[in-house]
Amino acid sequence: MKNLFFIAIAAFTLIAFASCEKAQNHIFGKVTDMSTGEAIADATVDLYLTEISSSGYSGSFTKFMSTVSDAEGNYSIDFKPMAVGEYKIKVSKKNYHTNEITFMPSETAAEYENNITIPKAGYIHYKIHNAYGEHIGDENDVARIQINGINPLCSECATSDFISFEGLDVDEDGIWNVVAGDEITITRYLIRKGSTQSQKTTKYTCNQGDTIEYNWNY
Repeated sequence: MKNLFFIAIAAFTLIAFASCEKAQNHIFGKVTDMSTGEAIADATVDLYLTEISSSGYSGSFTKFMSTVSDAEGNYSIDFKPMAVGEYKIKVSKKNYHTNEITFMPSETAAEYENNITIPKAGYIHYKIHNAYGEHIGDENDVARIQINGINPLCSECATSDFISFEGLDVDEDGIWNVVAGDEITITRYLIRKGSTQSQKTTKYTCNQGDTIEYNWNY
């Protein structure tokens, strides 16, 4: 009888322990290179959330927890049940562009698998200057640039939308983020006095962490 009592106690303890184990939020997944699919070790994985409290719902994300991916690129975050409006995971590493995803909770305590890719960081430093417009053009001058070949999953990268610089006083200087190792194509058009004067296409491949200088004086 005494043995049955201890067995019952042990069984109850195991059930209680299992219940405690289940009553956790578990966010996990793998960090990989966006271009190659290789696992990325030592990437910082930050968890942000919008918390629901008695005072209401806050729409702003607050950094909640952090971890680091292991040698196989795997990460895991566990925390107690809580009322959350939305989650955001942001992954970063030196010489990579940051990538992030957002998702809604399914319940107070649940498991969420989120595999995330991050792109090798490359940069194009552009300088666009209408150096001769006042001599051969007018206020209708337009320098137009389009960048193609960038992985659309790179949320921090330049888009393929046309970028236009208009007028005589153009003197622009900035940075375009690109995915290092991927070939991109820059096509530029020059319009003077309302008609196209020239078009030029150039291909580039940026090394990881490097910056390509792109100068256009027109």
